[in-house]
Amino acid sequence: MKKISLYFISLFAIAAFTACNENFEDWAAPQTNEPENAKSLLFEVANTSASFDLGTITADSIELAKQTKLSNDPQTTVSYDIQIDKAADFAAKLQVAASLANSNFKVAKADLQKAVEALYGKRPEARQLVIRVNAYVTTPDGQTSKVQGNNLNVTVTPKAPLIESAYYLIGGMNGLADSDASKLIKLVHSGKDVYDDPIFTALLKVPAACYWKVIPQSRVDALNAGTSSNVWGDGVLGCVTDGDTSEDGKLITTNPQDMQIEDAGWVKITLNMMEYTYKVEALGEISPYLWVPGNHQGWAPDKAPQLFSANMDMVYTGHLYLNGGFKLTGQPSWPSGGVGVDYGYSYFNSTTENITDDGGNLAVAEAFYYLKSNMATKAIEATKAEWSIIGAAVGGWNPENDVVMSYDKATNCWSVTTNLSAGEFKFRANKDWGINMGGAENKLTFNNGTNLQVTEAGNYTVELYLTNDEGSHCKLTKN
Repeated sequence: MKKISLYFISLFAIAAFTACNENFEDWAAPQTNEPENAKSLLFEVANTSASFDLGTITADSIELAKQTKLSNDPQTTVSYDIQIDKAADFAAKLQVAASLANSNFKVAKADLQKAVEALYGKRPEARQLVIRVNAYVTTPDGQTSKVQGNNLNVTVTPKAPLIESAYYLIGGMNGLADSDASKLIKLVHSGKDVYDDPIFTALLKVPAACYWKVIPQSRVDALNAGTSSNVWGDGVLGCVTDGDTSEDGKLITTNPQDMQIEDAGWVKITLNMMEYTYKVEALGEISPYLWVPGNHQGWAPDKAPQLFSANMDMVYTGHLYLNGGFKLTGQPSWPSGGVGVDYGYSYFNSTTENITDDGGNLAVAEAFYYLKSNMATKAIEATKAEWSIIGAAVGGWNPENDVVMSYDKATNCWSVTTNLSAGEFKFRANKDWGINMGGAENKLTFNNGTNLQVTEAGNYTVELYLTNDEGSHCKLTKN
């Protein structure tokens, strides 16, 4: 067991002192009054335990270190704190309050949790920490000095629930298909570490009296691996009471029951897996999609690219090839018999200069565009977009490092074959950050995504498939 010896010897008002085998820091400025008699402090500190799992500790405080020896002048007052870091140089040290009781140095469990999260994040993995005790000795006349000890090594696991990499919906919205993973409805995630962003969402249309549960990725993996014939088993999430129609509630994995959405229509389902809660927001018949039929694809709404309103706020965005006239429709068909709606040039109060009136249709020159339509304010924008790769993986983040990609309208794919270094990168349009993509390869995020990563240097074919905030993705193939 490694021990720390802390010595405080010969504290005078004029700050003259001697020390043995220790460093002394942060001495108070000397005063001009007559010096007191020398005061002394000697104590030794050791580990109470080599590891702590905050998920299993129920007490509010933790005995992080213990005092094995004490020699102190009773006229002095001594207080303590503990410095914590993940490296012995304490370059990123955090300081937490500590108290001494029954020879043990205690810290609040909440303070230790925050320190681990700040240094490593919230993922519940065993984390290596280096700690040291500071002792602050105060004489009766108010002079204080700090004695800093050597290091102790401990392992701390922060408290956090199990959060899987992905979640899926099953129930009335997919015909309760439990033996075909492709028929499950996957919730959308940002692609960040799930412990930094535990929010999963889905926008979907449900039938009336729609019963549903949540399937974790581990059950899908078991089905795909052939070790299970369906997705049911440990880890499936539901509620306490079968048929619960509450708009929000707690998710459980022990004897989970079905939640229920009473009314048919579009809904937004949000899961917070750090809190294990769900929320259902009824959106009625407002669609999260607008279809864009036009000259670019034969004026067929059922085959048209889609704009998507990620926040259901009437703002729809997407990335698509356009060639002349086009319209927007609120459904994958033309209006018929008073059912359905389409939007041409006259609908909008505001357009960008490159959008013209083509016999009632909207029209732009042939190019690939970022299209944004605010249906509440009746404004539409079309920004021509030429895509490239930027970042450490292609030599740096300056404009001269952009690697321009080529577009194939037959496959709706931007691509380039180039050498990539191990490192981070993003996609951006027009060599500018106004329009960019990051996140995860299978789920790109518009303007807010984390940097993508190349793990191994080499020659790659990079493919970028842009649709909208729901479906954009990329693929890296090493040649």
